[in-house]
Amino acid sequence: VYGSRCEGRTALITGGTSGLGLYLAQLLAQLGFAVLLPARPGFEAEAAAAVRTIAEAVPGARLVVPEVGLELGSFESVREFAAAVRKTHTTIDVLCCNAGRGGSSKCARETTEDGMESIMQINLFSHFLLCAELLPLLKASPASRIIFQTSCARLTPGAIIRKKLGDLNGADEKAFDAFSQYQLSKAGLCLFMRALNQRLLDAGVDNVIACAVDPGLSATGINAQHNLGHSMFWMPDGCISTRCLHQCFGQHAADGALPAAVACVGEHVQRGDWYTPKKGTTGEPVKGDPRWHLQAKFDPLNKRSLFPADAPDALWKQMVKFTAAEWDV
Repeated sequence: VYGSRCEGRTALITGGTSGLGLYLAQLLAQLGFAVLLPARPGFEAEAAAAVRTIAEAVPGARLVVPEVGLELGSFESVREFAAAVRKTHTTIDVLCCNAGRGGSSKCARETTEDGMESIMQINLFSHFLLCAELLPLLKASPASRIIFQTSCARLTPGAIIRKKLGDLNGADEKAFDAFSQYQLSKAGLCLFMRALNQRLLDAGVDNVIACAVDPGLSATGINAQHNLGHSMFWMPDGCISTRCLHQCFGQHAADGALPAAVACVGEHVQRGDWYTPKKGTTGEPVKGDPRWHLQAKFDPLNKRSLFPADAPDALWKQMVKFTAAEWDV
């Protein structure tokens, strides 16, 4: 790992005030990072509690809650937050796109103030815009990383997710399924990572790399939003609780944060790497190979998968259209 070289480095973690993000923030603070913890407007108390929790575990931790909050359900908020960060910081060394919203198959379609489907905007569109807005600070770092928190939910044997690539915003309400939308958003982060890395390579930007991670089946609140037994395992609603699935097959959120931690600080991390629990849903963090696992042909990280070869570029174009993001790669 970077070890002492983490001193003086800065990390920004979306969703860093709870769940996986909180444990990742604590780990990076322990290693010497200055950690930026965006507060969602209206949830400032949660951010304050996160700071207290980390400071108790890591005396002397360098934690910053930016004065301007970050609401991923608003493109205006993303732009205002990023503008404020650019005024107070000259570089960012790690940007972890971790925040996310879940959804059950029974959930109705919801929209944001921008008229976007909420799961997709929070999980994918706003992170796309945030990366564009903060890219100058990432490029100013000698070596920076963008980490995308994906999910094993992206691995869907059916063609439903691939068919929905042309409707990222879930505009077809008759075909809308909130859990499928979550799966699509996580597949989208993988395709975004591939498209971004290619653009960075083409532009000769070798000091910024993007990687993907997933936490396995970690005991976090987002799985309760999913109602996993019903949405992912197709059981009758109420047949098995998310808590039971966590207890039988899952792992602690602190363990789920480890793949992201390795991606943030690992010495041998390379562009496009994917870190995942060794056993898929649980286990120590390892570097995975998206070409060689049981569901490789359904994995958007795998260039040889069933996803169309032009899927990364097609998704990029859609996201530019939806967000009006301006990229200066």
